[in-house]
Amino acid sequence: MVKRKINKKKMLWIVLGLCIVTIAGFAITIVSIDSYQYRRNQKVMKGLLTDNVSSRTLVVFFSRSGNTELMARKITALKQAHLIPIQSKRNNIGVKGWIEALMDARKAEAEISPAKIDLSEYDTIYIGSPIWLYSPAPQVFEFARRNDFMGKKVVLFNSMNSKFEQKYIDDFKSIIEQNGGTFEKHIYIVRGRMTQQMDVDSFLKETEKLLTN
Repeated sequence: MVKRKINKKKMLWIVLGLCIVTIAGFAITIVSIDSYQYRRNQKVMKGLLTDNVSSRTLVVFFSRSGNTELMARKITALKQAHLIPIQSKRNNIGVKGWIEALMDARKAEAEISPAKIDLSEYDTIYIGSPIWLYSPAPQVFEFARRNDFMGKKVVLFNSMNSKFEQKYIDDFKSIIEQNGGTFEKHIYIVRGRMTQQMDVDSFLKETEKLLTN
C-alpha cells in the first residue's frame, strides 16, 4: 500500500515535470521566432525608409517584433505619409517582453511615447499595432484616448497570427469617435501561426492589396 502511494506520488512529479518542460519549450520557441522576426524585419525595413516632406496623411504604429512596423512602412511609402512610431518601456523582444505582452493583452492603458501629437496638419491617420489575444495592443488604445481626432479620418491596421474579436475593434472605434474622429475602416493581415507564417514579400504585397481595394 505504501509502495503504491509512493509510485503515484512519483508519477505525479514526472507528469508535472513534463508539463513544465513542455511549457518552457513552447515559450523558448515563441521567443526564438520573435527574435528571428525582429532581426529579419530590421534588415527589410532599411529598404522601406521614406522621407515625405509634405503630407496630409500620418501613419502611427506600435510594433514589437517588427511585423506591424513593416506594414506601417509599406503604408507610409504607398500613401506618401509621415511616420511616427509609438515607443513603450514594456513588451520588448525577449522572454520578459513576451510575458509582459501576455499580461498586457486586452488592456486599454499603457505608458507610451509620444503620448500626444499635434494632428492639425493631417486629414487621414493610420494607427497600427499587433493583435494580442484577439485585441489590438494597449499602446494604440492609449494613443487613441489621449489625442484629438476632430475632423480626421482614422484607419486601424493590424497584423496577427490568427484572429481578432470585433468587440475590441468596436471599442477602439468608440474612442476615436468620442475624440471627434471618423473611423473609416479596419484593415488587417493574418500572417498565420508562428511556425507557418507568410513570407515578407507576400506580407508586403498583401499590405499593398489592402490599400488598393
